[in-house]
Amino acid sequence: MGLSTALSEITLVLFTTLAPSGAFAICALALLLMLAPMDAAQRRRLDKFMYIPLIATMAGLVASATHLGNPSNALFTFMGVGKSPLSNEVFAAVCFLLLTGVYWLVSFRPLKSRTARNVWLAAIVAAGVVFVFTVAFAYDVESIVTWNTPLVPAALVANACVGGPVLAATTLRISKWERQGVYRTLGWISVAGLAVSVVAYVLQGAALDGKWNYVTNAWALVPGYWWMLAAYVAFCGVAVVAEARWRDAAPSSGRRKAGAVREGSAGKGKAAAEQASNPSGHRRIAGNRPQASDVFALTCAFCGIFVMRFAFYMMHMTAGMGV
Repeated sequence: MGLSTALSEITLVLFTTLAPSGAFAICALALLLMLAPMDAAQRRRLDKFMYIPLIATMAGLVASATHLGNPSNALFTFMGVGKSPLSNEVFAAVCFLLLTGVYWLVSFRPLKSRTARNVWLAAIVAAGVVFVFTVAFAYDVESIVTWNTPLVPAALVANACVGGPVLAATTLRISKWERQGVYRTLGWISVAGLAVSVVAYVLQGAALDGKWNYVTNAWALVPGYWWMLAAYVAFCGVAVVAEARWRDAAPSSGRRKAGAVREGSAGKGKAAAEQASNPSGHRRIAGNRPQASDVFALTCAFCGIFVMRFAFYMMHMTAGMGV
């Protein structure tokens, strides 16, 4: 029964896998654009490649729209804003994507006012946080005994903190971001998110056997729960490790030799140029071209999150005469 329920909700599995992580990544990029010192060329690249997490978020939202039967039914959900968790979720998603999408389009002709740009970016961050939390709490439903627990929103937010930093780091890598401290911070956020989510999932799994309704026991709906959790830990653990490996990638020997020759010929002029391009003095990361490990880490993270979101819908059990 649990498997058929999850398969029927596969579009929502995709939505809750992709959209929260995409929103986290967009918020991370927006904060960097607001707060991190960078030259105009780096800012243009970061603005340009914001479409990567934007597409991930939109893909999740489009997938969820198919759950409504006719996507045009999404318009009727706005009638329940403030009353229905689903309406709040859809409204927050539309506001967030509208702010982000318009910003991305406008960024091709950057705003001259730095204050106006930062206010817009701050609005994107605020809308992204609201969106993630509306998604998380939309599934804390009293009538579904297996979902009526604070562990449900905690796990979804933690998932966003696992996949979001990997997606943000991949986007930064593609945009040729070179400051290693940012990658390290994102990596630690992924580790913390993974730890919190594992604790939440363990506690959730331990409680399943004690939950019944008139039809079945919750554990019978997800008999492979612990195996699915093990797969989640394996996938997401590999993603975090892979991210760390390419984050700290060293330059090739050929690059080192070429760099040594250039350093000898440029002398103090090169040092002055480097100082001008890196006013913050942060350590720059070498060999920052996108690699297959970027895609590998991101794929593993999303696969792990997908597995546990699938398990979440498998455990759907109402308090009445059905599952």
